[in-house]
Amino acid sequence: MKRILLIAWLLASVALSLVAQPQATWLERHHDFGVIREQDGKAHCQLRVKNTGTEPLLIVKVQVGCGCTGIDYPEQPIMPGDTATVSLSYNPSGRPGQFTKQAIIFTNTDTKRTILEISGNVIPTDATLDKEYPIRAGDLRISQRVIPFGELVKGKGSTQYLSAYNASTDTMLVSVTGAKPHIRPAVVPDTVPPARVTALTVHYASRYAPLWGLNVDTLTMECRPLSPTSTAAKGAADIQVMAQVMENFDNLTDKQRADAPVIAVDCDERLDFGTMKAGEVVTRTFTITNKGKERLAIRRLWVPQGEGITLSADRQEVKRGKKATITVTVDTSCQQEHMLNVPLTLMSNDPDNPRVTIRLVGIID
Repeated sequence: MKRILLIAWLLASVALSLVAQPQATWLERHHDFGVIREQDGKAHCQLRVKNTGTEPLLIVKVQVGCGCTGIDYPEQPIMPGDTATVSLSYNPSGRPGQFTKQAIIFTNTDTKRTILEISGNVIPTDATLDKEYPIRAGDLRISQRVIPFGELVKGKGSTQYLSAYNASTDTMLVSVTGAKPHIRPAVVPDTVPPARVTALTVHYASRYAPLWGLNVDTLTMECRPLSPTSTAAKGAADIQVMAQVMENFDNLTDKQRADAPVIAVDCDERLDFGTMKAGEVVTRTFTITNKGKERLAIRRLWVPQGEGITLSADRQEVKRGKKATITVTVDTSCQQEHMLNVPLTLMSNDPDNPRVTIRLVGIID
């Protein structure tokens, strides 16, 4: 009987030792800061843990993912039935956008470790925004003013995009206007929560481009707050879309290339207006000759805008061995400097020389 009682006592002692242990019950394991501003400095939160065991609970050590996350925890034992807090902080300085950070808590429980998490979205300071999103449209910040497509072969399509950032604390509606047959824009997503990014996507269908060579078009991005009572600033900004539309000569046969038109310019790529008086209008001409077999088509003549220069050709197609006269008129009152130095671009269907640049030069007295 004594032996039986001894065994029973030992078993009870073992059972009690197994039951008598700390137990960490976390009342919160995640905290969402929502939208915070970089300029407001560190954001803080507290997550609570309760000792639901029968022995003191100890936080042995902690680990955080990076230096942007701070942690403060009780180093004293947490007695059975008591509740303590672990403080977590996030430093948003130089860290715009969404974040999710974790902290690992090691305790003297069977579970050993627990993962705590914080998350949020940081609205940068104006100085930070100016680096990545320098264009303002109210509280919408845009990454660039120009969408460059570079050279596009006529008939081919291409897609480019830019990004925009909602720098307000309210949801914004973003739209774009200015679509044309050769330009198809879209804003995705068009409903942008605070401190989130959207994209303006533009598909360029070069077959519908109105001009050979440089095409410049304007799109307008607009934003307005979703809530009519919002204090977020609405606004708009113009975005330029630029593309060089070129002719494709890659598929010409050897015979077609041998018979192709050949352009020759009689001014040796430089048209000199000499000395002109300020305020007068001066005209000069030069000729182009087709030295090939097929007809030479003048695709386009152009100069930069705002220079007071007009261009005309007496014909758009030039037969074999024939000439075309190009007339250039300069209004010197539109020139900002005392020297004329403007590029004139001539595009044709000459496969070996489809684009010729002629400098218009002169002195304005």
